[in-house]
Amino acid sequence: MSSGSDKKAIMETPLPEPLMRTFRRQGYQFVGKFAAYKPCYYFKTALTERIMCYKYWFYGIPTHRCIQWTPSLECNLNCLFCWRLHRTDIGLPPFKGDPSKIEWDDPEEIFNNVIEAYYRVLKGYDPAYRKKTDKEMWMDAMQGPKHLATSLDGEPTMYPYIDDLMELGKNHGMSTFIVSNGTFPKRLEKMHTLPTQLYISVVGPDYKTWVKATAPAWEPREQWNNLMKTLELLPSLTTRKVFRITAVKGLNMVNPEGYAKLIEIAEPDFVEVKGYSWLGRSRQRLTRDNVPSMSDIEAFARALADLTGYVYEDKIERARIALLWNGKTNKLIHPLKYKNTKR
Repeated sequence: MSSGSDKKAIMETPLPEPLMRTFRRQGYQFVGKFAAYKPCYYFKTALTERIMCYKYWFYGIPTHRCIQWTPSLECNLNCLFCWRLHRTDIGLPPFKGDPSKIEWDDPEEIFNNVIEAYYRVLKGYDPAYRKKTDKEMWMDAMQGPKHLATSLDGEPTMYPYIDDLMELGKNHGMSTFIVSNGTFPKRLEKMHTLPTQLYISVVGPDYKTWVKATAPAWEPREQWNNLMKTLELLPSLTTRKVFRITAVKGLNMVNPEGYAKLIEIAEPDFVEVKGYSWLGRSRQRLTRDNVPSMSDIEAFARALADLTGYVYEDKIERARIALLWNGKTNKLIHPLKYKNTKR
């Protein structure tokens, strides 16, 4: 674990107050200066209707015992399809600070804070006061979180103690996921504790498409080169890897051969093709015409399967996502043990 003295740094500009106010209005709970927690839609449906997130069906993650959070609400990309809040959405300049000069939150402190936030939210679903809550699912969730999904917003690998967080999760008996844009390869290379599963978002088969989709805040070519370094690094990382495509019609659902070449470099265990949804702040940047149908998603995924040799393994129409599998890695992290659950 990193010592407290190692964490002192020259303070860069903290999160602007207008940004923090907007996050709070959207239901984010701050568990640090830059860290936040917000239960996802499926956390709620799992507790009330037994409707589980696609990660339950693909990998066995118990939706109602999952923490969705981030140690860094800052991001170096401004992806058009991201339905989360960007600084520019409320008239602020994009983040161009130096991550090495931020006095980041202490990992153990924010980890403990997010566990407390999980229980605080969960107690609000107490079936003694909330009739729609499924008592069995709620009681199971009250046994404690089983999964740490570091994916809420921002870029988590910008946070310098991300490996400490993964170690804390592991020591608490939790599986851990990180969803990253892949532009901090040195951080991943030096991690002493890797997540159970690492997602790398690859939202363009070539530099031109990727830049158009991600609108980098600084040095686009360098950011793309960093992503390529991450893909080259992935085969050496001893953890489960997912190559994640957010598929946006009319933007990046092009050149499957280009994606196939990148998949060949990365050698992921899984490839997810997740359809863009016209939600949140992305409605200011894209239109309904950019939303692919499930048949569009499935056709694109099958094209990738044909090009890569990966198995077209599954799809969840509710989430508009298709899964490709290398045919080797064990799919389930936790067993599918909850009865009467819905896809």
